[in-house]
Amino acid sequence: MELQLTRIWDSFIDPLQQDSRILDLATGNGTVARICAARARHKNIRICIDAVDAAAIDPPRYTPDPEGLFQDIRFYAGVQLESLPFEDEVFDGIVSQFGFEYAGDPRATSETVRVLAPRGRIRLVVHSRGGAVSRDIGRRLQRLRIVLADNGILSLILRLARAAEIGDGETLRCESANLSPAMEQVHQLSVQVPPDDSALFYAREFLQVWHLKERYRPSELRRSLELGWQNARGVAMRQEQMLKVARSREEMHSFQDQFTTAGLEGAQFTEIKDHRKGYQIAWLLDARKPDTGRNR
Repeated sequence: MELQLTRIWDSFIDPLQQDSRILDLATGNGTVARICAARARHKNIRICIDAVDAAAIDPPRYTPDPEGLFQDIRFYAGVQLESLPFEDEVFDGIVSQFGFEYAGDPRATSETVRVLAPRGRIRLVVHSRGGAVSRDIGRRLQRLRIVLADNGILSLILRLARAAEIGDGETLRCESANLSPAMEQVHQLSVQVPPDDSALFYAREFLQVWHLKERYRPSELRRSLELGWQNARGVAMRQEQMLKVARSREEMHSFQDQFTTAGLEGAQFTEIKDHRKGYQIAWLLDARKPDTGRNR
């Protein structure tokens, strides 16, 4: 899938002229911005990339960059797509991968069109409801919900830690009896595990911490497990949001119409498919801004 998505962005960069400006919306850790920078460097095309995100991002600080691609990218944290900090018609290309659909406000569309230059192109990769990515996220979320449930291993161990801190022996005895069924759930989750599975990671971490509980002060043990529970819940909430913003075919028609109404032409969406396995990965939306006679 990563190779196929990379090719999508490579083909977007290839027609660009020298000194083109690109805007990456909802950049996250800068994946698409780096792909674009790498392709431009490979094709000897000078481009300037601006990358924005609503979160407090800082990819150069946290993301390895052995090829030095970040020097071609300017990152802006805390930027809402509904209010872009750029002048009108300054970008020759605007891209976004699994990000633009999170902006539910129609102003995000009008802002995107506002900063796009005449003859400029926009390309969005959008979560597909029922696509392979959404199915994978749904499976991961289901697994997380199991360990986060009241009878799940994370919630159970957290209750044990809280009881231990205040010396609640009755709760300790009662909840300890539930450890075996919860551990059996973890054993079942160990079968056919998806890569980088959060549910199994947090389950094993909680079990390890509880096994070594004598090394901690009761308050430290409880705080550590509360933080872990909150982190696991945060992952689940992000996955829930991903599934919520995924678009059906009917919703993509409306999405396409938004850009047409906002002044773009040629807006169309297609399926991104894994041609080897035959399933849909995501949606691809392309559009361009009409030429108003401005010289580039």
